[in-house]
Amino acid sequence: MDLSIASVNAFSHGMSAQGRTSGQTDASRAAGQPITSDTDSRDTSASETLTERPARETQQTSRLPPEEQKQLAELQQRDREVKAHELAHKSAGGRYVTSGSFTYQTGPDGRRYAIGGEVTIDSSAGSTPEETLRKAEMIRRAALAPADPSPQDHRVASQAAMMAAEARGEISAEQRQALQQQREGRETQQGEESESEPAIPRLNQRAVDSFTAVAVTSLQSQPDPIDEIV
Repeated sequence: MDLSIASVNAFSHGMSAQGRTSGQTDASRAAGQPITSDTDSRDTSASETLTERPARETQQTSRLPPEEQKQLAELQQRDREVKAHELAHKSAGGRYVTSGSFTYQTGPDGRRYAIGGEVTIDSSAGSTPEETLRKAEMIRRAALAPADPSPQDHRVASQAAMMAAEARGEISAEQRQALQQQREGRETQQGEESESEPAIPRLNQRAVDSFTAVAVTSLQSQPDPIDEIV
């Protein structure tokens, strides 16, 4: 099945607020903190537990000036949002979604924080229409799994819906063809039976006709006793 999307697609999740992105970028550049884009083959989940990270972040923030504390808090929040977003894709997409990459920004504490990311998904057709349908439905769920799907996520979900519709059409066509073949098979069988069944009645009818002819001949060959008397 040909799709309008490539066999490998991506869910992209950039900064959700353009003004906020610019502000963070400018502040980072002013402080000499570049934005980097790295490919991370590890799982999209963070290495720290949800209980360990807030405690570490609080300690780091308290040692910084107020302006940098605000910037760091925003980066930490963004890092959690991005990683949760991509993890939602991966959890819902199962084996069709692979680990992705993140775009990082270095915070005032010298650590890198994810401000954007993407995961890749296999959107090629399955070996059968049924498999393609199941795959398309899972892709759509994976695309819309995050709490805040990005525009790219919505595009992938729309393309997966088209993929599912085409698979359903193929399944329906196969079912109609199978039913037609069954009807034709029954009609052929009934036709063969109707041609073979009348042979026995015709033989019986010929036997009855022969018996009747013999009986009539026998009756007519014997004179009526009344006629003899006359």
